[in-house]
Amino acid sequence: SVLLIGSIGLQLVAPQLIQRFLDQAQTGETMQTLVNTAVLFFIIVLSQKIIALFSTYVSEDLGWAATNRLRADLAAHCLRLDMGFHKLRTSGELIERIDGDVSTLAESFSALVVQMFGNSLLLIGVLILIFRQSWQFGLIGLVYTLLMFGVQKAIRPQVVAVNNAVRRGYANMAGFLGERLAGTEDIRANGGEAYIMARLYPIMAHITHWRLRDDWMGALSFSSSYMLYVFALAATLALAANAYLQGQMSIGTVYLMVYYVGLMESPLKYIRRQLSRFQRAYAGIDRINGFFRFETQVKETAVAILPPTAPTIRFEHVSFAYKDQQSTVNKKQKTKNGQPPLAANLQSPNVLHNVTFELGANRILGILGRTGSGKTTLTRLLFRLYDIDTGTIRLDGVNIAGVALSDLRRHVGMVTQEVQLFAATIRDNLTLFRNYDPQETSISDAQIIAAIETLGLKDWFYALPDGLDTMLKSGGKGLSAGEAQLLAFTRVFLRDPRLVILDEASSRLDPATEQLLERAIDRLLQDRTGLIIAHRLATVQRADDILILENGRIVEHGSRAELAEDTQSRFFHLLQTGFDSVLV
Repeated sequence: SVLLIGSIGLQLVAPQLIQRFLDQAQTGETMQTLVNTAVLFFIIVLSQKIIALFSTYVSEDLGWAATNRLRADLAAHCLRLDMGFHKLRTSGELIERIDGDVSTLAESFSALVVQMFGNSLLLIGVLILIFRQSWQFGLIGLVYTLLMFGVQKAIRPQVVAVNNAVRRGYANMAGFLGERLAGTEDIRANGGEAYIMARLYPIMAHITHWRLRDDWMGALSFSSSYMLYVFALAATLALAANAYLQGQMSIGTVYLMVYYVGLMESPLKYIRRQLSRFQRAYAGIDRINGFFRFETQVKETAVAILPPTAPTIRFEHVSFAYKDQQSTVNKKQKTKNGQPPLAANLQSPNVLHNVTFELGANRILGILGRTGSGKTTLTRLLFRLYDIDTGTIRLDGVNIAGVALSDLRRHVGMVTQEVQLFAATIRDNLTLFRNYDPQETSISDAQIIAAIETLGLKDWFYALPDGLDTMLKSGGKGLSAGEAQLLAFTRVFLRDPRLVILDEASSRLDPATEQLLERAIDRLLQDRTGLIIAHRLATVQRADDILILENGRIVEHGSRAELAEDTQSRFFHLLQTGFDSVLV
């Protein structure tokens, strides 16, 4: 603020030296006096530019530091939201909220906090100096200022609405392209390029329409402001000429009045631009606030502690339906632009109905059922990716609703068919960046290598050029399905959970890789309780108990050995007829 005030003061003093120079020249002062005035003017202008440079740097640094903190808060909030929220939104849409809106805000923040204050101070200073010289000139400046702000206030609602439409268009396009580009292989294999382009054109047309509206609003703002400036300058010139001709004002004072009115155009133009940016930023702030209003449906309550042993599992009359958070407009609670994104729950039909079963410690449960029967949902509830509607889920008699999520997820490890691998080193992919978290116990390279060897990845690992520092491509590109699955097993093994949930990979595995997976599964499940969504006979034979789901209900549950001998059981018929009739 000191730099800013100093820069503004020098900017106001500089034209007064020109006034003195002109008056001195008109009254016949000596050359030395004129040179001294000119040198002083040069020093003041140079000092003002240097101070303005440092002031701009400080304001930009402040602006980016503040918005980077906001970006981090948004990212952390996004990661805390439950899967019901993420199911309805594409990654591109969320990136637009976290980065796109914040970037727009970052462009305005430094200008808003520092430069807007500086230009407002400059404008006030100019008006005070003009009024001190002549109230007529001051009135021209005041009317010019009030009209300019009046025009900006009149068009602000339209600018905000148009910018909201533009940002929604960009968010839709980012989400659309992100999803389609991720499925490029399937799209090309099925000849879907024409369909993708046909869907893309309307999205781009929407953006173009609203961008043209946005540009038109900007042109309207500029033209109206410039016309007001021309009228103010013309009135100033006419009044100054009349005063000079009547001998009421020196040539230097005429220059000073014209210069000050002209100087008002600079801060007003800057303020106009920043108001336009602020109107866009205001729309972004509204969307960011709407994003923060979403709350996770999985509440954190840390009142119970899980014992460090392989747990028993008990589901007690558990029913569940997906509740997806959707943005709706509450008619009684509207924000200024009429678009409050409030969280609401949309209830879907039950996926699980009155599910009750128990699994002993160190036992393995094989879960069977058709697609859509609720197998994956059941395991997600155990991991608390969602909270149940009715009933209770217990580990070693402890209700998991009362266990801290961090503690629960240290005790429970999950391997899904869709392995998420990141563009990072093998070390970071296996530890999931755990070594960067000061609250987590770091994992040494020796521990990682021991786990890799234990789970059968030794030959693959030692063939890598840079060992644990080898960079993987995003999505695990370049790895086979089996290698990616084995890396996922290693990732869970390193966390040393007491309960392992495994959604077994069922296809695209060669015999050698299947043998590696079998050994890895045996090692991963050793001395642990396990739940396996089974797709293969070998996995079913590993299970101690079998649970068969149909339409979200348990239709059979019991010991694998007993069910295999019971000729009336579904499992017996499944073994006789093959898995395809039940698992597809």
